[in-house]
This record gives sequence, C-alpha cells and structure tokens, in this order.
Amino acid sequence: MFIKICGITRPGEIEYLNEYKPDYAGFVIYEPSKRYVTPDQASDLASMLDPEIKRVAVLVSPDAELIKKVEESGFADILQIHRELTEEALRAATLPVWAAVNLSDLTGYEEAIKRIDELPGKLPEKITAIVADAPEFGSGKTFNWKSCDIRKSKRTLKAGTNSPPARLFCLAGGLNAANVAEGIRIFEPDIVDVSSGVEGEQGKDPVKIRDFIQTVRKEENI
Repeated sequence: MFIKICGITRPGEIEYLNEYKPDYAGFVIYEPSKRYVTPDQASDLASMLDPEIKRVAVLVSPDAELIKKVEESGFADILQIHRELTEEALRAATLPVWAAVNLSDLTGYEEAIKRIDELPGKLPEKITAIVADAPEFGSGKTFNWKSCDIRKSKRTLKAGTNSPPARLFCLAGGLNAANVAEGIRIFEPDIVDVSSGVEGEQGKDPVKIRDFIQTVRKEENI
C-alpha cells in the first residue's frame, strides 16, 4: 500500500517526509486553498525531497494552460485533478492523471467512473488512479463510510467495468491515524491520502505524520 502526504508548504515539512518516507508528496496548486503554493514554490520544495518520493501536483478544475504551466515547471510526476476534468485539460496532460471524485456516500461513484471510461479515444488511459474524496476538497472530513456495503464497496470503488487494470484506487478525505485502519479494512485501497489529519496549529506535525505512516504499515502486516 502507498501513502500520500498532501498539502506540503514549507521546507521543514519536506524534512519530515524525508525522515518518515511516504510514497507521495502532494503540492496544492489552487489559490483559494490555505495550502496553496505556486508552481515555482512547489518546484523549490520538491527539489529538497528524497528522490524516491513521487511528487503530485494537486489541481482544481484546471484549464489546459495551467496543466502546461505545471508540467513545464518540472516538479511533478503526477497530476491529481479535482472537480471538473475537461477533455481539453486531459488532452494537454502528458503526465499520469489521478481523477478525484467527491462523494457524500457511494451514490454517483459508478456514474463518475462511467463518465471517465466514456471519454473519447485513449483519454481514459491517461487516468491511472481514482481518488475517492469527501464532498468538499480539503475539508478534513470523510465521506459517509457507514452508508457503504463493505463487500460491494470493495468491488465498486476499485474500478469501473471498462477501467484499465492498472488503475489504482486512492482513499482520501478526513483520514488520520485514528481512522485510517478502519478505512483500509473497509475499502482495501491501493493508496491512502492524508492532509489535515497530519497537521497541527503550525502546519504539518511530524508526530502525526509518523503515527499515520506507522498505523498504515502496521495494518499492511495484519
């Protein structure tokens, strides 16, 4: 299982990641977010990151121009796109894309997968992961796990009927060290994605990062 720590904004937070070794680091390129960094700032931060940790540019309803700007900055390995994912933006992307689906419960998830799989030509192949997130991006809240039929959710959330077999499932939204084990047991994700769940008053908290990663690794071994 892979771990993504999202919303990195400061060099000190890079130090925490280099110590505790998640698999992915996320940089939010979305100005309304309190975790916003510019592509240039993200590039500077990413240059300090352990090269084994992959860099994810988190975008919200980006146009083709922003996609190109982020890719030209050279810091990102992956684009994670929330809200509106247009054909224009997807055509502009040369990096792998993680498509985020904002959920209150599982209602609508299969429809979202269907819309992705019905994109023209080879565009669906650009989407290498689906991110199941809470209704409001960056809210620190989970979607309604208790509404999910566990056996069905493991089937449904993994991928759509026509999805490429290599497409990964990422569980996001409101995760923390106290609930991530339950989320793993319910959904069996390939990736877990955390942001506010490893934060304190001054941004990312090294103890919370350590505890989250240790909890996930422990759950892997059960």
